[in-house]
Amino acid sequence: MRKFLATICFIFIGSYSALASGFSIYEASIRANGMLGAFSAYADHVTTIYYNPAGLSGLEGIQISAGATVIAPRTSFRNLSPLASEGEKFNMKKQEFLAPNFFGSYQVADGFTVGVGVYAPFGLGTEWEQNWVGRGESIEANIRTLFANPAIGYELPDFGIGEIKLGAGLQVAFFGEVSLSRAIRQFTPEASFSLDGELNEPAFGFNAGILYSPIEDLTLGFTYRSEVKTEFEGTGSFRDLPGRVLVPVEGSAEIDLPASWVAAVNVKPMEGLTVEADYVWWGWSSYDELRIEFNEPVPVLGITETVSERNYEDSWQIRVGAEYSELPLEILTVRAGIAYDKNPIKEEYVDPTLPDANRWLFSGGVTLTVTDYLDIDASYIFIRAKQRRVEGTESGIDGVYNTHANLPGLGATLKF
Repeated sequence: MRKFLATICFIFIGSYSALASGFSIYEASIRANGMLGAFSAYADHVTTIYYNPAGLSGLEGIQISAGATVIAPRTSFRNLSPLASEGEKFNMKKQEFLAPNFFGSYQVADGFTVGVGVYAPFGLGTEWEQNWVGRGESIEANIRTLFANPAIGYELPDFGIGEIKLGAGLQVAFFGEVSLSRAIRQFTPEASFSLDGELNEPAFGFNAGILYSPIEDLTLGFTYRSEVKTEFEGTGSFRDLPGRVLVPVEGSAEIDLPASWVAAVNVKPMEGLTVEADYVWWGWSSYDELRIEFNEPVPVLGITETVSERNYEDSWQIRVGAEYSELPLEILTVRAGIAYDKNPIKEEYVDPTLPDANRWLFSGGVTLTVTDYLDIDASYIFIRAKQRRVEGTESGIDGVYNTHANLPGLGATLKF
């Protein structure tokens, strides 16, 4: 039963804290999506607030951008555990999640611009059939978050060594919801547990960046995002425990979302062509355990807290994107990208709430310049995760996971 409660803790904020490479939402910009997020040295669009706030200093006038990415993951599981027939296949329910974004900037003076972004950096979820083999670990787990990111960008005076731009911003997690459900298979008939929680109060962090152009057509970028300490509170319900129809519980948990940094290089090898490569690092090794505290002893179980070891590893991504604007149709700009994403979850900790794996990503995108003041952006990303076979897991749900996802996006940018 302690193992069961540890799993509850994991699900409670695991979908938030362990979103890692595979379940983090890096798609904060439709324009950047076309280059698969290889955007931290691009600095020609207001969504640089997320990718590198130093890029703000190069923006003129007023820019406003808004858009949304639809995230449609698909996962299947082939059972290798003794809980069902070996080789039996189960499909995760089809779900679509909306990741919105909004950015605005204002040029205060030449080389000095302020702005703000609102986006969803963590999200997604999983939902399986009620009677599937892994229902004792998870039936449903979902998370929704929103961050606000006010930022400033400043270009240093000319020292004769090239352009240097600096930027910094405040990350504010101001909204968060989580929900989950699972079966309790230790009893006959089976009991169940469900939970709804929310962010207790706003959580804060920062991002900062630098852009350096030693020569024309070459820009080097570096950006850093700090940890964000979050606290969730939730109300749960145990149903059909022995001798109890309904047992309500309340609890809270704290977790530090890991720091990350990006090193980027952007080159323009020919007229109209821009190519960028980014290395993205995530500090997931800081996530070594998960502790949840209940407001009072849980009836029937009699415990007030539980701790679950996670022992995640640091992870990284390599993202490469390109943009070309010198087309016969002058109002059209096209983009493409490719990326490799290494997940941080050790084999023994993979379970149905986070069936993560190393993955390849491919993207394409276009911008249609409708007028001097209006651009329409569209993008599409395809994610293919490597088939992952896990055995000897902590959850006991051994098997083979296959995952892919489709991410179309649409947005618009206004310039004044």
